[in-house]
Amino acid sequence: MSWLLLALAALVVSMWWGPRLRLWRAGCVGVIVLSIVAMTPLVANLLVRSLEGREKPSAACRAQSPTVAVVLAGGVDRKAHDVENYSVLTQASRRRAEAAARWWREAPGRQLVLSGGSGWSSSPPEALLMSAYLRAMGVPDAAMRLETHSRTTWENARQLAAMKPALPRDVVLVTSALHMPRAYFSLQHAGFRACPLPTDERYVAYQHAGFLVPDSGGLAKTEAALHEWVGLLAYRLYDRDATLPAEDGTFPDAGK
Repeated sequence: MSWLLLALAALVVSMWWGPRLRLWRAGCVGVIVLSIVAMTPLVANLLVRSLEGREKPSAACRAQSPTVAVVLAGGVDRKAHDVENYSVLTQASRRRAEAAARWWREAPGRQLVLSGGSGWSSSPPEALLMSAYLRAMGVPDAAMRLETHSRTTWENARQLAAMKPALPRDVVLVTSALHMPRAYFSLQHAGFRACPLPTDERYVAYQHAGFLVPDSGGLAKTEAALHEWVGLLAYRLYDRDATLPAEDGTFPDAGK
């Protein structure tokens, strides 16, 4: 949407300069057309599919699942007034918590590690809000550990690697399917061997001609998919210079 608006503004301004900016105007029109096409459900779902399902459980994961699951927070819609105000959790956060609760119930002795800080100065960390939601679903406090300082996926992984007592290197990773490639890469760099448990799948196969008409749903999916692709590229650039974990799996600067 931002590129579309910028291209429209640039096109309008260029009209005052006559034929000298003909190539510039053609470029603006191209960006406008591309932006509109990207907002169709057809293209949006193709972009979503390019990310969802990229990371699949290995043979070792299928043979024996780890007993610890890392659950990444997926944001809040608004500021929370207290730790029990978990209604502020986004749909992504709730679906991740629900998938984690189902996994926890499948076998005794499993543990959930919730990761996510706060984007608001005086609001409870997202991990704390998710723990309240999980308690409401019957998961006891004894089955949960919290990491409450991270604010990005990259920080999630580094803070988890620095937890004391240390987490096992083999973990189940619970997050949205669209977010899984970026989260998986981050945990892998932090020294974890993650078994993906994706949830909140958003891909919908082509069904009718309406998929060729731009709509708000297509816009939201395209922006989310592009956010993940750009984030994954940025993390791969971080990977070149980022501090590697020590032998015990921790990072010297993880708490900074």
